[in-house]
Amino acid sequence: MPELPEVQTVINTLKDSGLLHKTIKDVLVYKVKLLKNSSPKQFQKFLIGEQVVNIERKGKFLIFHLSHRKTLVIHLRMEGKLFYEPNESNVPKAHLRIEFVLNNKHTLRYYDSRIFGTFHIYQGDAHLKAPQLTKLALDPLDSKFDWKYLKNHLSGSHRAIKTTLLDQTLVAGIGNIYADEILFLSHIHPLRKPSTLSDNDFKQLTKNSKLILNKAIKHGGTTVSSYKWDPNHYGGYQNLLLVHTKKGQPCPVCRTKIQKIKVNGRGTYFCARCQK
Repeated sequence: MPELPEVQTVINTLKDSGLLHKTIKDVLVYKVKLLKNSSPKQFQKFLIGEQVVNIERKGKFLIFHLSHRKTLVIHLRMEGKLFYEPNESNVPKAHLRIEFVLNNKHTLRYYDSRIFGTFHIYQGDAHLKAPQLTKLALDPLDSKFDWKYLKNHLSGSHRAIKTTLLDQTLVAGIGNIYADEILFLSHIHPLRKPSTLSDNDFKQLTKNSKLILNKAIKHGGTTVSSYKWDPNHYGGYQNLLLVHTKKGQPCPVCRTKIQKIKVNGRGTYFCARCQK
């Protein structure tokens, strides 16, 4: 699943590719279930003729700001991909779900093998009150996110710290991969309860969350399995992972073998010596 760095990489890639200020000439919907608050006809009518003004992110949601104060909000979920491609591209049809035909002989295509993605449309500032966005917490790259914010949101929890970091209503944007890496650098066991953490622990979590997410964005995110951010690009941060997917390999700090356990059903990697 794409996490905060991967979503930001998608945004950066689309902006760099030349999508901004292009006009949507046509919209082709091949899988209706992706549309969550409109019919295909409403979706098409709402978008055709609009220009892509800007693309932002909240947590893992992509927010497309269009002309006439319209907004398209997309969540990629497990396997969603947005590729900006020439119209004549020889594209695979098996997982092609939606096409946004543009006025410059290019098309923004949405691919999704699992069909878990979501598409919402909003007029004016209505997206700011949308339930899926209002329930999101701050993400670690927000200027208001500091160790006191993290402590206030997590310290009362008696769940595992790994589970709370994945709760988007407490901390937005962090997924399974980066939670493992953040906890390792912070020397915190994934099963430890936030209620037992010290102020210094929360300071370390905050510092390392910002450090790792920014570094992952710099390297184009992490590619796991088949996920990639455009047809010719794979993220580079998977080459820098310290513990995630490293079961049985030596810890980069103490050489103890990395262990894998399940935390609330999620595969979790850690060093039992560094993260007591």
